[in-house]
Amino acid sequence: MNNSTRIAVIGAGIVGCSCALWLQRKGFEVILIDPDDPGSGTSSGNACTIAEYGCIPVNSSDLFRRLPALLFSSDSPLSLDPVYALSHPAWMIDFLLNCRERKVTQTINLLGKLLTKVYDGLDPLLDMADARDLLAQHGFMHVYLDQREFTAAKRANQARREQGSSFVELNQGDIQDLEPNLKPPFERGLLFDSISHVLNPMALCQRYVECFQRNQGQLLRHRALEVRHGAGSVQIQLDNGECVDAERVVIAAGAFSKFIDGIPTQLLKLDTERGYHVQFSNMQHLLSRPVSWQQAGFYATPMSLGLRFAGTVEIAGYHKEMNPRMVSYLTRKAHEMLELPAQADEEWLGFRPSCPDALPVIGYSTVSEHILFAFGHQHIGLTLAGITGKLIAELANGEEPSHNIAPFSPRRFL
Repeated sequence: MNNSTRIAVIGAGIVGCSCALWLQRKGFEVILIDPDDPGSGTSSGNACTIAEYGCIPVNSSDLFRRLPALLFSSDSPLSLDPVYALSHPAWMIDFLLNCRERKVTQTINLLGKLLTKVYDGLDPLLDMADARDLLAQHGFMHVYLDQREFTAAKRANQARREQGSSFVELNQGDIQDLEPNLKPPFERGLLFDSISHVLNPMALCQRYVECFQRNQGQLLRHRALEVRHGAGSVQIQLDNGECVDAERVVIAAGAFSKFIDGIPTQLLKLDTERGYHVQFSNMQHLLSRPVSWQQAGFYATPMSLGLRFAGTVEIAGYHKEMNPRMVSYLTRKAHEMLELPAQADEEWLGFRPSCPDALPVIGYSTVSEHILFAFGHQHIGLTLAGITGKLIAELANGEEPSHNIAPFSPRRFL
């Protein structure tokens, strides 16, 4: 394709912005479509780590054993709305089927290989957008309250090591030396010394979009309602009544991709895992690096504006209001972990795009090679955004992708 080809990208979160910049690098004319401020959706509220170690899915072979405690304990990072679950049985059944040991092992291997390419996709964008000041490299730590928690995670951590993650094991003294403000006497931990984290993920998206616009990219602040595809082109219907014509379109609207008409996502069983964070302004000095309390299911991340506690999983769909129990859980755990003000300055709910097999969707749609999908990254969208953008741009440019994307194709659901 030549550089006169016009491609539209729907969604200005971190994945959509990454796709837009990579497509510009290939010489395409690009239109970015989103009704909201770039990065202001789910991309703004994540745990901020570039999680090269993030090959372990939420799907787990021991989930059946742990599920009763997770569902019924008052001190659990998981919440499930039974009405929503019963009204969406296909997703729930497929999710549980993908908790079988063979499937979990397959998912770990596929994600592990893709995660080795993270900086192939991220580094060129940071340089292009002059955004390296938004990335800190102080490492990352998993902590475990006692030896029992550490032993329970041994298998997952061994899988991380087999997939190329490098870490050292820590004892209680090591943890206190590295993070002296942690309140509980965490007995064991892991230090991933090479891990980076983003100081402000929304600012990163906005830096990308500023670069995109300097390169003559067009940002349309409207909602895409429908995509119509024909011979050699697509037409995108916007909520203001206008239509955008393009040769191709990239669907990168995260969990909300399923609400765009004309691009059948029903077979993909795309849904959302709701995630929460609470944030304490000006408390970032309490930690030197992101710290994950593994058993409690959240990250504490020092950012430019404060200290964020992000995590949990809630299965409750798109329309239910914020669950005060999840906010209370995170706030309580934050106070158990560190000495903090009584109230957080910010409470947030976001919608992780999730398919039941815990793999992203990257590739041509099932109905047209003029429609490309780039969503479903579950808990590691920030991490995989850059490499997803690179792979999408290679596909659009008629190149052989630099990584095997067949396992992530939408066609895997047919």
